[in-house]
Amino acid sequence: MSDNDINKERSLAEQFILYTDRSVFLTGKAGTGKTTLLQEILTKTKKNTAVVAPTGVAAINAGGMTIHSMFQLPTKSFVPNSDPVNQELFANRTTLVTVQKIRRERRRLFQELDLLIIDEISMVRADLLDAIDFTLRRIRKKPYPFGGVQLLVIGDLYQLAPVVKDNVWPTLARHYTTPYFFSSIAWQETQALTIELQKIYRQDDERFINILNNIRNGVRNDEDIQALNDKFDHKKDAAEIITLTTHNRKANAINQTELTRLSAKDFTVDAKVKGIFNESAYPTNEKIILKKGAQVMFIRNHPEGLYFNGKIGTVQGHTSDSIKVFCKGDHETIDVEPIEWKNTRYQLNEVSGEIEPEEIGSFEQYPLKLAWAVTVHKSQGLTFDKAIVDLEDTFAPGQLYVALSRCRSLEGLTLSSMIRAENIIIDHKIKQYYTTASIPENAQSILAQAKDRYEDKQLRTSFHFDKIVDHIETWYEFVKDNDLPSKLDIVQRIKSLRTLATKLQGIGLGFDKQLYGLLAQEESDLSQVRDRSRKAIDYFTTEVHDKMILPLEEHRKVFRVKKKIRKYIIELDNIINHLWLYVNDLYSLEYRGEKINDKEPQYKRVVLFDEKAKKAPKRVKGETQMITLEMYQNKKTVEDIAKLRGLTVGTILGHMSKWIKEGKVEISEFMSQEKVDGVWKYMQGNPDKSSAEIREGVPYPLEYYELAMVRNWAHLHGYDKEKSG
Repeated sequence: MSDNDINKERSLAEQFILYTDRSVFLTGKAGTGKTTLLQEILTKTKKNTAVVAPTGVAAINAGGMTIHSMFQLPTKSFVPNSDPVNQELFANRTTLVTVQKIRRERRRLFQELDLLIIDEISMVRADLLDAIDFTLRRIRKKPYPFGGVQLLVIGDLYQLAPVVKDNVWPTLARHYTTPYFFSSIAWQETQALTIELQKIYRQDDERFINILNNIRNGVRNDEDIQALNDKFDHKKDAAEIITLTTHNRKANAINQTELTRLSAKDFTVDAKVKGIFNESAYPTNEKIILKKGAQVMFIRNHPEGLYFNGKIGTVQGHTSDSIKVFCKGDHETIDVEPIEWKNTRYQLNEVSGEIEPEEIGSFEQYPLKLAWAVTVHKSQGLTFDKAIVDLEDTFAPGQLYVALSRCRSLEGLTLSSMIRAENIIIDHKIKQYYTTASIPENAQSILAQAKDRYEDKQLRTSFHFDKIVDHIETWYEFVKDNDLPSKLDIVQRIKSLRTLATKLQGIGLGFDKQLYGLLAQEESDLSQVRDRSRKAIDYFTTEVHDKMILPLEEHRKVFRVKKKIRKYIIELDNIINHLWLYVNDLYSLEYRGEKINDKEPQYKRVVLFDEKAKKAPKRVKGETQMITLEMYQNKKTVEDIAKLRGLTVGTILGHMSKWIKEGKVEISEFMSQEKVDGVWKYMQGNPDKSSAEIREGVPYPLEYYELAMVRNWAHLHGYDKEKSG
């Protein structure tokens, strides 16, 4: 039986994200697999997706960007109108426009964005979410919440809370009832669904789970408190155990005190930082000072399972390229080597129209931290077999729950001070929100209707011409700002093209209304919808091909070898690429499981690569994965394809994983069958593990594209269905 079969909430969330445009708040207790589901959605979705998080560390862990970097937002708070504000503390709509420096490439990316995933949403304030909303509406020129982009926000409001300074909240309180994201004006307009995962993977002790649930919900149960206080031992030997405390200064003081007590000589290891990698996003210290006997914690999983995130050990020594760590219960000392964290940003592939991650920097360091103590905040996402919880200082709401839920069991828990009923603190505004935001009883009916509405919307908007008009405007702005040969002729050509594009934009909107009328009927005539759509495909593809693409391709030939206007050629190629994408997307349209255009496409693109690649002219059908497949079938290596197409090898291998799912490429061409079987066996035995955890849990190096290949191979052969049976 698959995990989704026994986890209805998980399946429901996945369906809404993959097959509708409804925004979703995915929440759940600690250890319910929220991060795992995020990774699975990223491997399955066909939507143009970006992942962001409120902090640098959270962004690195999620494989995305920080919110402020993605949307070019200032660190000031945001006031959701244009009223005068204290500009040292706040930005309003007017000032935000002036300080945002969003380049053309990022604007194009926002235009193509379908799904925005925000991890650790509990730390995102309402005003920050409204700043994202304002930015997307403005750039995409759409009046809908978040400019029509679907949101998946992930987190547990009972855990990490947003930071609100005392000198800021009085102003924000005029606009928001709480600082939490759900008080955002835009979020309230989205009619989003809240889906709370229920199945807990971290703990299997029902007694401990019930205690944690009560504390999370603010229930002060005398029996629970007594059961926890039975674990009190202020003299507990802290060897091989980590202390969770509430304040950074206290954790640092404990670590430094314990390190100083060791008589051994200290040694220092320095990180290697390449490219762009903000200091605030460093996953561990840039400079780590250690000694023999120092207690350390691993902060990553090892590919071969030698250690895991949160494992505690003791430093035994070091060499020039490794640190020796022994962990209680192990038979051998671990030779720990440096590992690499990657910093990525998103870019739009102008050829395919897909949003792709691009590595812009890296941080290489030993995956270790001093670990006599760590703050509750920094323990987020970690799991400990044993831990000492220090509750001496006053707790903020949710802090007790986060601290206790790091432990796998009640048996492994030790308290250094007694718990009192007043330590169980929750914000009742959160509790009230969860009460009113539960999954509706008719969720399956809502899902079915949302799927149909989404498919109807996809069909109607396929004929829209807004993005093409925007691309032409961008081209026009570039030409105006640059000195080009025959500039007047180019400007006149653009104006003529813009006139036609504006006309097609109007016709596309008119056809949208026709389809809406047909689909809104109580019993829609789907044959009539398909017939009208088929005629529209013929009309739009002919107009675009004959009156836009052909003239532009003739114009492009004039500039083929003129290196001085390389940037202009890039802009011109981008326009031609997007026009071809529009044509090919229309030819590929499906509705209710059937392809609308049942004839051979009238127009097909033939692309001659640039002068360096003329030896391998290639016919392009428009979809980037199809281009890759055709080149591969014509005996091009993965490396050759990447070079000719200007893409990374990883991106090309990602394309191949999709064709494995279709049965058009054999997985044996990329991985040994022994490795495939081994990875699939591990995945079956660990259904709750994320992609990152699977990579680091299998007993051999495993890339993300290989993991995707194995999943698609299993789907092709029905092994995933066998598992669910």
